[in-house]
Amino acid sequence: MTAALDDSAAPAIRVLDVLGWAEGLRLVGRPVGLERRVRWAQASDLLDPSPYLRGGELVLVTGLLLRDARACAQFVTALAATGPAAIGYAVHVVHDCAPDALVSEANRLGIPVFEIPPTAPFILFTERLARERVLYRERRENGYLVELVRTGRARPDALLARAPFLDGADLEVTGLQTGDLSGVDLPEQALVADLGDEVLVLHRGTLRCPASLVHAVSGRGEPQDVPRLIQQALDALALARTRQLPATAADLASLDSLSRCLPAGYLQPFREFLYQPLARYDRLHDADLVVTLEELLHCDGSVTACGRRMFLHANTVRKRLRRIHALTGKNPAVPTDLAALALALPRTEVAGSGQVVGATTRSPAKPVPLPAWPTGAPSTSTRASA
Repeated sequence: MTAALDDSAAPAIRVLDVLGWAEGLRLVGRPVGLERRVRWAQASDLLDPSPYLRGGELVLVTGLLLRDARACAQFVTALAATGPAAIGYAVHVVHDCAPDALVSEANRLGIPVFEIPPTAPFILFTERLARERVLYRERRENGYLVELVRTGRARPDALLARAPFLDGADLEVTGLQTGDLSGVDLPEQALVADLGDEVLVLHRGTLRCPASLVHAVSGRGEPQDVPRLIQQALDALALARTRQLPATAADLASLDSLSRCLPAGYLQPFREFLYQPLARYDRLHDADLVVTLEELLHCDGSVTACGRRMFLHANTVRKRLRRIHALTGKNPAVPTDLAALALALPRTEVAGSGQVVGATTRSPAKPVPLPAWPTGAPSTSTRASA
């Protein structure tokens, strides 16, 4: 089978995306091939359209010649050799629904089939794909320009020439981790830049994202601040990806963010002299010192709150903290020492699992938040858990 041709100038549009382009589009048969990429759309009622296809097309048919199972099998066999994206079947032209023989044979070869109502003309697909290509190229060009500005190889004025509406105060940059902007409420005045792995939106006014969408927002500034705002958005997006939660530039001003940005070599002494002694002691004595330290951090250094989370008496928690002090030389009652211990905890997460490598697995699994430092030693007074 010939694979669909690579087309770097085309946006990554899936068959699943196309099904949302018009009312009445309906997937029939099994949900196979929905992740196939759509390069273009081509109408054809030939039994063998393969000489006129390059691969990756939505092949749109009325079924004029698909009047029996043999014809359907001949059509699908010829089509499959080109690597199509999907078959779109116009209903109420020849048949009221896509023939079962067509659907079953296509599905057997991994090709999805969807029905097209009379209210959705074939040209809808070609026009939409053409618009998506233009938009994709525009966003890629914006991405090149944004990268030049970020790295100082172009002045922010270059962006203003492309998007004059960015001139003025209260300029923000929002970072998204994919090019999928469905559900994102873009302001009227926004420049969307595709950087490949990230999408940046430079805008004035409010940009609303679904709460479930991992994204990041820079601080605010003026056009001359754009390089800084772009970098803030990218750094905050990296933090948001790690947490799998939205982040802002303000979140970068935290020990949590700092620990994620430090080179592994710089953190190695923290691991060796602070974390590993605790982990070794836990393995030998089942003492839960690492878990106790993590819970203390979750509780902003409150011994009482830590005990409640762990169903332990506060004195038991204090005893464990004294053991941590003895093993590491760092006193969890001292904010600077507690910060050093926090940096020592492993923070590398297994993609998609929420688990922290090398740390005790807990539920619900979340990155270990670092404390809002108290002015004094951890108190026995009750504090709200993080």
